[in-house]
Amino acid sequence: MDAAARPGRSLAGGVWTPAGLPGDVRAYLDAVVARLRDLLGPALVGVYPAGSVALDAYRPGRSDLDLVAVADHPDPAPIAAALSHDALPCPAAGLEFVLYDRATLAALTTEAGFTLNLNTGRALEPKAETDPGDGPAFWYPIDRDIVHQQSRTLTGPPFATLTTRVPYDQLLPVVASSVAAQTGDNAVLNACRALRYRALRSWTSKPAAGAWALGQVPLEHRPVIAAALESHGRDRSAGATLDGRTFQAYVTATLTAAGA
Repeated sequence: MDAAARPGRSLAGGVWTPAGLPGDVRAYLDAVVARLRDLLGPALVGVYPAGSVALDAYRPGRSDLDLVAVADHPDPAPIAAALSHDALPCPAAGLEFVLYDRATLAALTTEAGFTLNLNTGRALEPKAETDPGDGPAFWYPIDRDIVHQQSRTLTGPPFATLTTRVPYDQLLPVVASSVAAQTGDNAVLNACRALRYRALRSWTSKPAAGAWALGQVPLEHRPVIAAALESHGRDRSAGATLDGRTFQAYVTATLTAAGA
């Protein structure tokens, strides 16, 4: 969804009310914010939805919950423990939670830069990273750009007051590098989203991007997109074996040429 259409936003203080989400998910988001407040007190700066929640595409049984949080000099260890699935069961497929130190975030462009990268939940491999190291960094600037675009706040000031949005010509090569990073229907629809970003310079959900791409790409790539859309509408494992490598290579080449 483009920035112009953001259903569910409250006019009171700029805080977003996730009215379209299931009740257990809304309660969980409230619980995450409450735990962060308990742990961080006034050091908590803000909490922001990313991913399918931010883009109005959350699907029960399929989607993760993606959250970005910002704090002043946070200690990641107690936060990772408090938000683990054992301590706070996630009703979605999982929680993908990224925590930034406010001062570090303000200087980031396309780096990972996180203080904590936490994956937890019934369908996710547990992860609690506190050092970006030299691993792939592309998901973090992409998610931050989605948060910028959607301007949704669970608590705290607008995200745009905390960091500068990365210019399109700097982010496009990062987007291109993300296209080959996944497999299955999720990879195909992520490639569609990347192609749409290249064309329109804005973010939408993966299913919406797939529907858009059906009318844009050469005919030989449309069957794999249609298959990805069909399996994505079912459960998380339905499209795990879908082979989108030829389409992903086409998208990578298109994005690389556009950024040359």
